Amino acid sequence: MAQHLLSDYVPTITYYDYWERKEKFLLYEDVYQDWALLAIEEGIIYYEIQEHKGTAAYGDLLICPPGVKLYRVVVEPVSFHFIRLIWKHEKNDTADPAKLFPAGKITLKNTERLAANYACLRSIPSVSTLSQSNRKNHYVRDLWYTFCSEEEPAETAPVLYRGRKPDSLMKLAEKRIRHNAYESFELRVIAEELEVSPAQLTKRFKACFGLTPTEYLTHLRLEKARSLLLGSLLTLDQIAQCVGYENGFYLSRIFTKHFQMPPNEYRKKNRM
Repeated sequence: MAQHLLSDYVPTITYYDYWERKEKFLLYEDVYQDWALLAIEEGIIYYEIQEHKGTAAYGDLLICPPGVKLYRVVVEPVSFHFIRLIWKHEKNDTADPAKLFPAGKITLKNTERLAANYACLRSIPSVSTLSQSNRKNHYVRDLWYTFCSEEEPAETAPVLYRGRKPDSLMKLAEKRIRHNAYESFELRVIAEELEVSPAQLTKRFKACFGLTPTEYLTHLRLEKARSLLLGSLLTLDQIAQCVGYENGFYLSRIFTKHFQMPPNEYRKKNRM
């Protein structure tokens, strides 16, 4: 059976709207017939999608499959692109995206490309001509392919992988850590799912990637924190919530240890 890639699926918009500084959702929950995508540009949303829950901010996209309840609450006034989509596989019309697609939150690392696509989407009128609608599809597809380009190469080289021992089970562990990095979870759960002990997980993961699972998780969270420090006006406590830490004090301690300066100083020195 041929293995499908995320990038084999092409999204097409069925509905699009942009909300600016929204303070409250009319409904706490909703269900959509198509796939729903919330692309957060500013502020914070608390969400629950199936077993996934947490907070989403700049750089995050929430993906909700059709027929699944999307729970969401505004934590901080939020600006976001709300998009409903259908998907078409480039080579197989019967391919089911639900078997492959992530539900919940995904995070894009390329925030410059993300910001450019958001600006282009905002520039197109809500009531669009055919050519304008085609442009909307282009920018939304670029958001998707940006995620795919970051996701799919990670199967071979997420962190300093070259020259290290290949291990298919640890590649799966890396993917699960990455998908859950910004939610509250314990690494021992991944060990249990993969039927290895925590000690084996640590030893094999480091042999494969050069970092322990805890070090890799910290790396992902701190990179996301750096992005939010430079790309948003969120407070340190709010950023901590968005990257999976309990509070800003704990985030500040870890951030300072790794970057030799506190988060607020990093923000002042590096923001344009």
